[in-house]
Amino acid sequence: MEFFIYHIDKAKECFGEDLSISHPKQISIWAKQFLINIIKQKGLTFNAAIECTIEGKPFFSFNPNFHFSISHTKEFIAIAISDKEIGIDIEQERKYKKELVERFFHPKESEYLNSLSNPKEQNQAFTKIWTLKESYVKCTGKGISNMFQAFYITIHDNEPQIHNNETPVKIQFLFDKENQLYISISEQYSSIK
Repeated sequence: MEFFIYHIDKAKECFGEDLSISHPKQISIWAKQFLINIIKQKGLTFNAAIECTIEGKPFFSFNPNFHFSISHTKEFIAIAISDKEIGIDIEQERKYKKELVERFFHPKESEYLNSLSNPKEQNQAFTKIWTLKESYVKCTGKGISNMFQAFYITIHDNEPQIHNNETPVKIQFLFDKENQLYISISEQYSSIK
């Protein structure tokens, strides 16, 4: 497994910018261009056509054993690659929103977040749990609406653990201090057949 983080200034420098399209669409195009560059840098040659599963998980049509995941903020693009199913999510700190947590999070996560009295700690914990959950559902291909409440994350000594998950994954969290990015990656222990 490898992951890469790019600032949009690097994307503009490498690929130019199309001012006739929306910013999110432009970031999506840049992400695919970076992904193709990664493939070339790895010395891989295959048709990089991308399709999506019914649930929306992207995959290479002609190389189902090379997995990738893409995430982005307004300023950063993250790409993870692996020979196993993988999911990545990046976020800059998000404000804790009780109604969002109660709607999408497992009750144990909601209880934990509501127990934090310091708003800064709440925001940090919320963002960390959100990115961990998002990376997991990207890895499994299930999506937020299908299973976000079905499993829960606990964090002890800055080590995340996932509970009630159907798919065994290695889950990890990193914080990029320089860019203030929360980065979470989930990778399956074995490939799906």
